Amino acid sequence: MFYKDLLRGIFIFLLSLPAHGQGGKPSARKNTAFHKEISHYALSAHTGLTQFYGELNSQHMRSMAGLALSRSLNRKLDLRLEYSFGKLGGEKREFFNSYFVNEYNTVELLAKWNLTEQFRGREKGDCDFSIYGGVGLMVFSSNAFDLDTDQLVRYTNSSLSARNPLFLRWGPPSGPMGIAKTREGILPVGMCLDYELMERWLLGLDFRFYWIRTDKADATSGQRLINPEEAESYSDTPNDKFSLLSVSITHRLGKRPRR
Repeated sequence: MFYKDLLRGIFIFLLSLPAHGQGGKPSARKNTAFHKEISHYALSAHTGLTQFYGELNSQHMRSMAGLALSRSLNRKLDLRLEYSFGKLGGEKREFFNSYFVNEYNTVELLAKWNLTEQFRGREKGDCDFSIYGGVGLMVFSSNAFDLDTDQLVRYTNSSLSARNPLFLRWGPPSGPMGIAKTREGILPVGMCLDYELMERWLLGLDFRFYWIRTDKADATSGQRLINPEEAESYSDTPNDKFSLLSVSITHRLGKRPRR
């Protein structure tokens, strides 16, 4: 499938990148040399809560989790390949009288800029503040239900669903019918705070914001009560968005340096 090929290509690209920024004298702190030896690759696991912004936007936070592989290009810049899965949720009683559940998976390629390293100088501390951004793919299905009866009232995928034309947000469907999952591009941006627990372990707090290239992540498009599947039922309204607040644990990989 397309998203599997995308994930495989990004993974090969990330592994082929050369290491940079290994020169220079060690700082006064004893663990600086250790960082230079082991911080090229790191594995992370994270979990958190999502918050949706769209038509059905009353607060209904849902859980998510994910894994990431990162590579350090130098002390200030990292590339990160991330896979996440989870749910979005929300509701709106006025007009819609419905709530929705969106089950999703994402693959993201992120560039992370360490502002602490950028402006602190050579001295290494225990906390780092970074900002990041990137691109990704979101694969999801979403269903909306009646608030009073829990009856299914709208959905994004059915036996009549098909793909939109390439690079178009809506339009006449193309390809085989009956797709089970919708694929849409996403633009993630965020900020994170990492604290060094031990030489190889970091604890992180992360806030991220996503723009989704669709208005039907909540199984609703505009002020309508019909399925947002094809051109005639898809309104030209602003794209949906969601945010993520998560905690992470990161393990740096590599061999221990010679003392």
